Amino acid sequence: MSMTKMDKTWIAVASLIYPETSSNKAFSSKDVMTKVTTMFDEKINYALLNSHLVSSKDRMYDKNNPSRGGSRNRYVFKTIDGNTPHNKGKFRLYKKVDRQYDGFEKTGKICPQKEDINSEYYYLVDWYLNQYQNVD
Repeated sequence: MSMTKMDKTWIAVASLIYPETSSNKAFSSKDVMTKVTTMFDEKINYALLNSHLVSSKDRMYDKNNPSRGGSRNRYVFKTIDGNTPHNKGKFRLYKKVDRQYDGFEKTGKICPQKEDINSEYYYLVDWYLNQYQNVD
């Protein structure tokens, strides 16, 4: 199966956090990028992690055609204290409580769909949906 870089990034962050559910367990961009490379032998760019997938960042879109461009996905939350967004923070997975900080047009997925990822990572999606996302 060919997974997207976005989904690979979510899996990498989830695998760094699993099985904990604390909002305080977060990782630097270097940690996340290294994990993606280690797990998938692929590099992700800085903008994907630090802009496109961050829930509190406004969707980056084509100003000439606003329906095009940018991700609406809310895969990660960048924070210093575990609870509020901060540009210089570390990354954790998005939680339902983070909804209040969603950026402009950030209304997309909060985790990959199982049919879009390799079955060996289904347990991370199950853990996320059943445990992680609802814990403050």
